[in-house]
Amino acid sequence: MLFEAFKRNRAELADKASFLIAAGDRSVPIAWRQFARDVETVAYLIETRAPRAKIGILGENSYEWMVAHAACLFAGAVAVPLEVTLAPEEIAERLQFVGASVLVHSSLHLERARAVGKLMPSLFVAGFGSKNTDRVMAAARAKFEAESTSVFDRPPRDENETAMIVFTSGTTSKPRGAELSIAGISAFAAFAGAQLSMKPGDRSLMLLPLFHIYGICASYAMLVHGVAQGVCPDFRRIYDAVERFRANYCFLVPALADVLAAKIERRGATAAQALGTPIDWVLVGGAPLSSATRERLQRLGVMALTAYGLTETTALYSVAPVAAPHPGSAGQVCKSFGVETKVSDRGELLIRGPNVLKRYYGEPGRTAEVLSSDGWFHTGDLGQIDAQGFVRITGRASRTIVLSSGKKVAPEELEEKLLSIPGVKEAVVSGDGASREVRAEIFTDLSEAAIRQRVDDLNCLLPVHKRIRTTSVRNEPFPRTPSGKIAVAAAVPPPAAPVESSVSRRMFRVVGACAFAALGVLLLNVLPQALERMGVTFSGPAQIVWEFVEEFGEIVLAVFAIAAYFLSGRILLRRKAPDRARKGTP
Repeated sequence: MLFEAFKRNRAELADKASFLIAAGDRSVPIAWRQFARDVETVAYLIETRAPRAKIGILGENSYEWMVAHAACLFAGAVAVPLEVTLAPEEIAERLQFVGASVLVHSSLHLERARAVGKLMPSLFVAGFGSKNTDRVMAAARAKFEAESTSVFDRPPRDENETAMIVFTSGTTSKPRGAELSIAGISAFAAFAGAQLSMKPGDRSLMLLPLFHIYGICASYAMLVHGVAQGVCPDFRRIYDAVERFRANYCFLVPALADVLAAKIERRGATAAQALGTPIDWVLVGGAPLSSATRERLQRLGVMALTAYGLTETTALYSVAPVAAPHPGSAGQVCKSFGVETKVSDRGELLIRGPNVLKRYYGEPGRTAEVLSSDGWFHTGDLGQIDAQGFVRITGRASRTIVLSSGKKVAPEELEEKLLSIPGVKEAVVSGDGASREVRAEIFTDLSEAAIRQRVDDLNCLLPVHKRIRTTSVRNEPFPRTPSGKIAVAAAVPPPAAPVESSVSRRMFRVVGACAFAALGVLLLNVLPQALERMGVTFSGPAQIVWEFVEEFGEIVLAVFAIAAYFLSGRILLRRKAPDRARKGTP
């Protein structure tokens, strides 16, 4: 489907814009004719110099990045998108792990690419967007036009073979390389087209990072449907980009939706007033969209649609239709294009189809953990699907807090409630099952006293087992992954001290009491004899005390045991104190 769409657009939209490039205060269009020609030229270079190779792509969002990636897909190579924030050592590690032999990069990342080349002497490193690259492209174009046929004039590549290795975002675990196919991109593009109002002549933005699967799929969906994409390499310029390229709609993550809303609010009462043109809708995926952000966009005249998917599912599971957004859901499941969805007996969302990863590269054990023998991928997310196919995410299985009482707490549910409190910008909820303690860490402009009062008010509305026991306030945003998600693994505080449950607490005290009682027995039976042998005698007040101890030994032992029981409790509390102090508990 992807190949046919490119071939069709090359013919039918030859003079229409495929991309829009910023040039000063203007936007310059790149026609479909030029885009298709650049793709087939790079594809020719790949076929002649690195056939069937694994090719790393390193660079900010750009026209050249998309040309390189599309050429890999159509030439039979395997594209390996790389995060621009990775250190050279990390890039080299990923490229070596997947067996890549080529690294292409933008001029902005030239030094980093050179550093990778020194770590991997056999790696072929080439830049795009430079004068030298332009010369190589011109020579290659002349050669293939003279002696070869274009990739668009040959039978298409098998869409089901591995075409990309995309590393997961790593918010809760080490990133893994998911092997994905062109068929997955095709399914996303087709379903997005069915749910959203996209047509030739529309304008949008290439805004999401292209090393992330959502950014890749969103860009191809727009290309398939003839939408011109304004190239935006810096997400911080989202408002300027929307205004410059006159975008009709955008694909965003929640953090970018908040940035866009804030900038519109500073310039007008609605998006149309602030930008001079309306924004029909924004599709928000990559992380849950809070009700506060959705309502904020709605007040600005922007329809907020939601989508859900993972790297392993080529960003596809559900997309909300423009005709029926169904606020509060994560969109409507895909029921066609060979995609199937269902909920397991334990409430986990499953999906099967051409969009599901083939495997985690080089990790058969990890693959078997998530991919059943009959093709069902276990998302790890808990949720529900109603009769109309709308999905509601209730939590991440790996983040669910299972209390010692057997009850379960979904951090995402509490995070949503915290984010609905005015003044709360970000929130991460975690907990410890043994102690039944639910903790919240909050980034807010509110004072510590004010946020604690609001959390107390929220607790009054919650069941006892879901109440937030410990609240800490941070003065800076949470660390995020390059795709804009909160890095939960880095944000969640370490668990509390190991001695937590009421049973453990009682055992600790009983053992302490027995130990002190044993010490008392030892002193009452051994000490008098030892003192007598040494000839030690008492006089005055000391003699009175000693005679009392000898006469009422049982009472002394009881006092020792009682003191030991409560003293052990004090020791236990002292062990927990540093952890509580670190979290800012009063």
